[in-house]
Amino acid sequence: MNLTKKKYLVVLAGSPRGGERAWESLYKYVIDHLDADLAICIGDKFYKKNSLVTKSTYKWIFKEPDNWSKYFSERFSNTWKEYLLLGQEFGMAGGLDNFSGSGAIVSGLKNIIHENYLSVLKNYEYIIYSRFDQMYTDYHPKLTGKNIWIPEGEDYFGICDRHSIFSSEYADKFFQICEYFDSDDGFNNAPEHVTPESVFLNHLQSINLGDKIIRIKRFQFTVSEENDATRWRVAKYKIHLYSGLKMKYPDEFIASISNFLKEYGVLKSIFLQPRMLINFMYLKLRRVLGQIIPNKMKKQLSKNKI
Repeated sequence: MNLTKKKYLVVLAGSPRGGERAWESLYKYVIDHLDADLAICIGDKFYKKNSLVTKSTYKWIFKEPDNWSKYFSERFSNTWKEYLLLGQEFGMAGGLDNFSGSGAIVSGLKNIIHENYLSVLKNYEYIIYSRFDQMYTDYHPKLTGKNIWIPEGEDYFGICDRHSIFSSEYADKFFQICEYFDSDDGFNNAPEHVTPESVFLNHLQSINLGDKIIRIKRFQFTVSEENDATRWRVAKYKIHLYSGLKMKYPDEFIASISNFLKEYGVLKSIFLQPRMLINFMYLKLRRVLGQIIPNKMKKQLSKNKI
């Protein structure tokens, strides 16, 4: 092993959504905690002065395609388009033509990193590959071994692709997902439901890394600011006491705070994350009431029929 390697590099790729409050949680719970370097991979149209630019060691700026079909057609020539279109209803073709979602974009970003920055990745022991719009609720685990660690939940017929930690020796294969679905083997073995998550899992299995996957407790959730653009799901759930900030997937939030409560207990959690705990209790109460009220209505309807 190269003893001069630094341990962690955090790579954020995509559109810089989520805003400063999400990024402050990244710095506290991930970057500073792990003494990690930060790389941001973003299109030129999204590049502007913010804390990410100041904090990042590497700024990987590329010319954002108006249509990612052109990007793919210039680099791949086999089954890439047919494969991506298999998942158009699940967002896998997002970025091509007028299809919604971001599956093609997410895949293209991995190709950009693979083509241009593998030499940088190999200077680190571990790569943490994630998104900009993650709000962290607890300190990122310090990991050892040669595995691929992925938070539990949000699998959608495959395995969650929003946050991965892996040994840098896997980086070459990990970022070749476009080569995978541009191959006859990839196309002929496409999953029944072609989602970004199922394609991610199939890719890891195809490069013999499926048995390296270890699921870890969730410690972050996806957020959106009021002015954040989206190509897929619009955030609907307000995070109270965080003006203008919303969560996209309530199950992520509930899992994250549930794990926080198990780790620190109620009293310490109130002290450490009071606003998050208030939102957690409110959301849990809404869900309980949402189950009770329909059940009461069903009973009343049954009585009326009698």
